[in-house]
Amino acid sequence: MFTKKKVFAYENSDGDKGIIIAVSIDEAKRIFHKKYPERNIVDNYYDYCQSGAYLFEMGKVDNNKLYCCFPW
Repeated sequence: MFTKKKVFAYENSDGDKGIIIAVSIDEAKRIFHKKYPERNIVDNYYDYCQSGAYLFEMGKVDNNKLYCCFPW
């Protein structure tokens, strides 16, 4: 069975950034927390500064293309 994978980008308040390829946001969160168990995934700047992290799904992606995961 074919499973479509998605691309998720993360950034934590220490400056670590990267991507996670997973089938769902829940799976991406699980993968993220294996590497950063002390981090909380948040959606606002205040919590981000308090040892938080952003995790979001990228839009449609194609092969052989450069993407800016962090436009800020």
